[in-house]
Amino acid sequence: MNILVSSTRQWNPGDEFIFFGVQNLLKEALKGQRINWILYDRNPDLFIDGFNNPVHKEKIWGNSFHHKDPQCLDLALIAGTPEWMGPPLKDFYRTVREGNLPLVILGVGYVDAPINFTDNEVYCFKNFLKVLTVRDEYASQALNEIGISHEILPCPALFASDHETIPDDIGRIGFILQTNKSVNQSVSEELSHACAHIVKRLRGKGFKVDVICHYIDEFVEFSRTLPPLRYSYDARDYIEILNDYDLIISTRLHGAILANSLGKPAFLLNIEDPRCKGALSLFPFIYPSSPDTIMGAINNIDIKSAKKLIDWKTQIRDKYLYLLKNGIVL
Repeated sequence: MNILVSSTRQWNPGDEFIFFGVQNLLKEALKGQRINWILYDRNPDLFIDGFNNPVHKEKIWGNSFHHKDPQCLDLALIAGTPEWMGPPLKDFYRTVREGNLPLVILGVGYVDAPINFTDNEVYCFKNFLKVLTVRDEYASQALNEIGISHEILPCPALFASDHETIPDDIGRIGFILQTNKSVNQSVSEELSHACAHIVKRLRGKGFKVDVICHYIDEFVEFSRTLPPLRYSYDARDYIEILNDYDLIISTRLHGAILANSLGKPAFLLNIEDPRCKGALSLFPFIYPSSPDTIMGAINNIDIKSAKKLIDWKTQIRDKYLYLLKNGIVL
């Protein structure tokens, strides 16, 4: 089966965590099928002018799908993200319509704002959609307004890892930290500085704390002030990187979700970000906190709850597989 998947590569590791989870789910749902994954890449480097004009350049040199002929494709899939409509997906939905492709959309979300779907997007939803799950109430409300049925489930990045390691105690902490200086995916200067202070306090109390960076900009900045650091250009490496820790503290939503995927509880500090706020309500083992309350929250966490986390992950996985096995008719 040839699956065209909308995601990114070498841009936002969170997108790739979602894709890894989607891959694991589809491999199970389509067990026995040989899958070719074809990338429809939304990396803004491939757009005419980044987010200012998010339409793919006429000529793309990267190894992703930018062709006019959909005949080589059997299924189209959107893997998570708030970017599941609008100019970046124009050619994706054109390909779905022209190729009469079954459409699967898993784990999409949005922010608390109206969504203006294009006529072509609505046409694809109404004529080709087989499975649709959303990760927050914002996306759900937008789909209800145009009469599109869907399920609300946690983001499929929960299944990025196919194995879990239950921690016995809190000794090693991975702290996923952002800077306020990145072009995109940044946090406020106040939050970034407060988190750096927390790292130092935790180390002073005897915890083994490593700072984990998703972006090279962050790695360059924090390597001067907060070593030791963990970083890789390859998003898949973060599965094993996070597996080295008993607890994850994160300013990134999908860093915290990846921790849950590995069987580890997580604290999320960037709780005012609307993208985080919407998805967080579906994750009982990602605990919202603030720089002011995190020290006490760590002392009060029940690390043994990780067993319940894995049971919950299994229940959500079964719900996804039921939808996929019944929605994708081969």
